[in-house]
Amino acid sequence: MSEYDFTADYFSNNISSWEKIYQYLSTTFSSDLNCLEIGTYEGRSAIYILDNFVGSSGKLTVIDNFWDKEYERRYLYNIKNNTKNKQVITLKGTSMAKLSLLHFNSSESFDFIYIDAGKTASTNMYNLLMSERLLKVGGIMIVDDYNWHLDKNLDPKLSPNLGINTFMDLTLLCEWYEAPKYQAIIVKKNPNSTII
Repeated sequence: MSEYDFTADYFSNNISSWEKIYQYLSTTFSSDLNCLEIGTYEGRSAIYILDNFVGSSGKLTVIDNFWDKEYERRYLYNIKNNTKNKQVITLKGTSMAKLSLLHFNSSESFDFIYIDAGKTASTNMYNLLMSERLLKVGGIMIVDDYNWHLDKNLDPKLSPNLGINTFMDLTLLCEWYEAPKYQAIIVKKNPNSTII
C-alpha cells in the first residue's frame, strides 16, 4: 500500500474475519458487490472494500462528515490512487442527513454495509435502524467498536455497545451472523415488508 497515505491502522486486524464474510457474500450475491461505508477516516477500510468486495461493476458509497480537513485530504488522495476510484460515490455530511437521502432513492440497496461512525449508543442505533432498510435480504452489516471503552466504567450511552444491543433487541429484520467480538456482524433475514 505504498501508493497510499495513511497515518494509522485500525483496520488490518479485521481482515481475516472480513475474508470469511466476503466468501459468504460472493456466494449469496456475486463477487461484485454494492457496498456502503459509514465513517471512513483516511479510507483504509474503503480501499480494502474496493480491492476485495467491489468487482468491475460493483460500487462503494462512502458517507463521512470529514470533520478534520487533513483526514479528508488523505481520504481523497487514497481513493484517487485506487484503480477503482470511478466506482466510489462520496457523500460528505452526517450519517443522519446522508442516510435519509439514500432512503429517498428507493432503488438504492446494498449487499454489504460497514458502520464505523460515531461512538455513542444513540448514533450507532440510528445508523443501524436506517441501514437495515437499505440492506438486501441476505446482506451483511458490520459495526465496529462493539466493545469500545466497556472496560472503562463509562456511561453506557457513551459506547456503541448499548446502541448495537438495543437495535438487536428491537429489529424484526436482522439477526446476529455470529456472536459479536470487537466488531458486531449482523445478517438481514427478513424483507422490509415485514415491518408494518
